[in-house]
Amino acid sequence: MNKNLCTILTIIVILALAGGVIFIGNRTLRMRAAISGLGTGNESGRLVALSVDGKTIATDTNNQMLENTATQNIGNLNVSLALSPYPPVGWQEGSFDVTLTDEQGLPINDAKISIDLTMPAMPMPQNTVEAVYTTNRLYHATGMFTMRGLWLIEVIIERSGVKHSIFFEVNL
Repeated sequence: MNKNLCTILTIIVILALAGGVIFIGNRTLRMRAAISGLGTGNESGRLVALSVDGKTIATDTNNQMLENTATQNIGNLNVSLALSPYPPVGWQEGSFDVTLTDEQGLPINDAKISIDLTMPAMPMPQNTVEAVYTTNRLYHATGMFTMRGLWLIEVIIERSGVKHSIFFEVNL
């Protein structure tokens, strides 16, 4: 083989390997940051409500809410999410209780609610559970976080032909 061609191929292989190492290292650092909650505003591991742009919504100004509960409003809906057990445990079935009321605090019992669990830092298979209306204001579902790390919880509410998505996160 031509010496120049061997040199060029060697340089290409070295650059490809270096690029791979940089790509993998960068991805690992981003995953570690996401899993540890760095940059998410959720270093404590608490369940928090998120705005559409991913910022934490302060919901517990008087410190009266339970640690396993977060609340937010969307349109004319008041939505609370409670997790049990808390803190959640990977590979253990848990409860997701969604309380849904209107702006006057009256119960809403005609919504269809599903809960989508994703890990922003990792490609994961779909993990969606359907919540069932059980009692006054309460929709209940059971599901599982499949590993430790930062989880995004999307509560999808369909009512009267209108679909709303609200977001929460928890760091296991």
